[in-house]
Amino acid sequence: MHHGHGRHDLARIVLGLILVALGVIFTLDRLGVVDAGSLLSYWSLILVAAGLARVLQPAGTPGRGFGVGLIVVGVLILLANLDLIPYTVSDFWPLLLVYLGISLLLRATGTPWRGLRPPSPPHLPLDLNRPGTAAAEGPPPASGSAPERVFATAVLGGLERRVASQDFCGGSLTAVMGGCEVDLRQAAIASSPAVIDVFALWGGIELRVPPEWTVRVEGTPVMGAIEDHTAPGRANSQQVLVVRGTAIMGGVEIKN
Repeated sequence: MHHGHGRHDLARIVLGLILVALGVIFTLDRLGVVDAGSLLSYWSLILVAAGLARVLQPAGTPGRGFGVGLIVVGVLILLANLDLIPYTVSDFWPLLLVYLGISLLLRATGTPWRGLRPPSPPHLPLDLNRPGTAAAEGPPPASGSAPERVFATAVLGGLERRVASQDFCGGSLTAVMGGCEVDLRQAAIASSPAVIDVFALWGGIELRVPPEWTVRVEGTPVMGAIEDHTAPGRANSQQVLVVRGTAIMGGVEIKN
């Protein structure tokens, strides 16, 4: 039994309740029972509800930091609409730049909201001399192959990278009004999982991976998309790629 499944659907439950409430309000407005126009000042509660849906998800679920941001923005807009603070909605748009700047700084220092995610289990080397120990599935690192990461940033332009390391560990990709294309089809992961942190703002990121890799997407799209078009990996694959990050009015695509 999957007792935790309901908690993972919390965002859908909240969204469903919002749609039901809006439908009832607009129906009553059409019937002349209530004035829906007088309720428009409270529209930002939708942002608060969406933020709560993300924050209340189980610990380690991606996007909880973004949920906190939605709550703060929703509350500020509500206070402004009710004239409880001497500001307008347009006065708060620079906070988006603050959020994006902090996100980029954290990613640059290697700490992209890690406090909201459980640490990855350490990779334990196999002792092939111990009885009953089988060799790990997947190719071992080539002799003399050093761990390799990929770091790429495309701003108002495009770039392509090709990685063939047999000990690929992950990296960081950023596309701002530009595009990043990274070819990993000749690479291998010796110590799973390899984690790639992505950030796309009005841009696109494309990852090409080997068909035997297992891909896990833990990103947060905001008016954008993070799409996994890869074929399902082997059931016991030891080569796992985790794609984390944010796509804001942009796209991230992983394919074979």
